[in-house]
Amino acid sequence: MKFRKLLPVILLSGLLALGCQNEPAPVQPDDPDPVRPVAAGQLQIPADATLQSATFFIYVHEDNDQTINIHRVTAAWDETTVTWSNFAGAFDASVIASFMADDIGWRSADITTLVQDWLDGTYDNFGILIDQQDKNFPRASYFSREFGSNNPYLEICYTNGGGTVCEQIVAVADAYIWEANENNNYGTGDLLYTGWLNDSDLEKQSLLRFEVEVVEQACTRTIGYWKNWTGLGPQPDMVTQYLPVWLGNDGGDSSIAVQNVDTAVEVLSMAWDSPKNGIIKLYAQLLAAKLNFAAGADDSDVADVVSDADDFLAENRWGNWYELSKDDQKMVNKWMETLDAYNNGVIGPGHCDDDDDNDDKADDI
Repeated sequence: MKFRKLLPVILLSGLLALGCQNEPAPVQPDDPDPVRPVAAGQLQIPADATLQSATFFIYVHEDNDQTINIHRVTAAWDETTVTWSNFAGAFDASVIASFMADDIGWRSADITTLVQDWLDGTYDNFGILIDQQDKNFPRASYFSREFGSNNPYLEICYTNGGGTVCEQIVAVADAYIWEANENNNYGTGDLLYTGWLNDSDLEKQSLLRFEVEVVEQACTRTIGYWKNWTGLGPQPDMVTQYLPVWLGNDGGDSSIAVQNVDTAVEVLSMAWDSPKNGIIKLYAQLLAAKLNFAAGADDSDVADVVSDADDFLAENRWGNWYELSKDDQKMVNKWMETLDAYNNGVIGPGHCDDDDDNDDKADDI
């Protein structure tokens, strides 16, 4: 199955176990923080990727040794307004998966089948609801996205171009709803809940939302986009999965290996010298082009330019710019302009239809 559309992955929480099995399934008990989520916000996945797994992680703050069931939600909800009353039981009674809230720490649930149904359009993606199987006390509690650490997150693994990539994002919204206070909203607290506080109390359920954006086309993005989506700001890291990238032939005497996002930002920002240096500008456009290739964009319109530029950069570093003849400087600038046109969609498969580049023309030229 391929990814088809924008995916607001929404989950209503409690703690999770793997799959739809009845027995509890604690996750990686020797590792209290098994995966570091990249960020809150949208996760971008190539449209030609194939889903391998979708796993929800949440941290139990207060265990109760109860079975927690997971259901598919059937209507939209909002963190700042959802209440027991206006949510109105909008979930499918069928149990998607279950887990035991039997200890403090991380738990997970494999919700791959449900996420694939969302991707295929079998169901609208309104998330999942967590409720307690036995209608009794005590309650269980979990850290919310507002807590200072151990925030709930989603991990999606997919194959793309023969390799497997796993991406993680923190929830962008969560809340619990409480039958005893049916018109109250609880979307800003540090904790989420399921179950009862005591034997005379009424039920709590919890909700979480994640967003995953599927890139529908093998399109190109500019140096501004790749500079912003490194995980060093509010956007998730979309660059690391494609590193290392060589500027120049692999192993060339003057070639540069971009191996981490810090170096990538320096290159894309043209920070090593004045942007009037043609080799500095070529580095930036060549790196963006190769990141676009790695993300699936067709390189046929610029393959020869990239090959020529790599041959040149294998023997010439940015400091050589001022020693080049005027003809060689014109040649470097011509390569840079061609790659700039490719990254901006003037040539090649076209620019991605989004507003995420946030770059200005001075950066691109």
